[in-house]
Amino acid sequence: MKKVLLTTDFSKASENAIQYSIKLLGDTPCEFTLMHAYDTFPAGGSPEIAYALIDEMFKVAKKEIAEYLIVIKKLDTRQIHTFKVELVSGSPASAIQILNQSHDYDFVVVGATGRGSDILFGSTATDVVRNVDANSLIVPVKAEATPVKNIVLAVDYQPINSFKEFDGLKQLLLQKNATLTLLTVIKDGKSQTELDGLMKFEYHDYFKGINIVDYQIHAENVEEGIVDFLSTHEADMLVMLTRHHSFFDVLFNRSLTRTFAFNATIPLLSIYDEANIEVPEHEVVTF
Repeated sequence: MKKVLLTTDFSKASENAIQYSIKLLGDTPCEFTLMHAYDTFPAGGSPEIAYALIDEMFKVAKKEIAEYLIVIKKLDTRQIHTFKVELVSGSPASAIQILNQSHDYDFVVVGATGRGSDILFGSTATDVVRNVDANSLIVPVKAEATPVKNIVLAVDYQPINSFKEFDGLKQLLLQKNATLTLLTVIKDGKSQTELDGLMKFEYHDYFKGINIVDYQIHAENVEEGIVDFLSTHEADMLVMLTRHHSFFDVLFNRSLTRTFAFNATIPLLSIYDEANIEVPEHEVVTF
């Protein structure tokens, strides 16, 4: 049984993300945990007032999440899932990390509004992608729970720790009978032959039995190439292997996965690379 953490702040974005995820995994028995993180540090006032406000916020959150749990249980039309709730004090990303360390979720689901104006300071989605050691599904508020038929995996054919990181994706592809596009962006001035090699063969070998399409696109940079591809091809989900970056990579916005999480236009599955491999700067792509 898969363990999936559904995060909610009771907004339209989180509601849509939860509905999308339950429908996406409707054929897979899951233990869904509905989590809400609430603020514990009301500003100003005496400690007595602060404690009273914290207690009141907890009571309100407990009531809201109990009512919401009743609603989302109705989405389990086949009655093959289990549900529970978690109320955690603190920021969403820190709450998710705390729970994930104890439960090791297969997926963490976060809704994205797309209303952010400054990627340096980011959003809950970018915070989760950057700081939580788990596979994250970022669902835009306008994403519809339509059948998943075309999944795009952005690849640079650099060494990875283990293909087991893709087990969940492979299972999803098989269940949905979906096509997998292995998308590589060739930067201007580079040649296609630089991307050919053993790793490309290993990707094909691992995803054997799945309809695979190899696609190369030339662009000035990787972000531009992926955006161009998504604007001209049908895609139901974008998948990126996330390598955690240094502080300065984040400061100067060099994390592509974080960029796409901040401005998600289609559901983004960020697959966490446990190896945390450092890729040399001269390589073609890093995510």
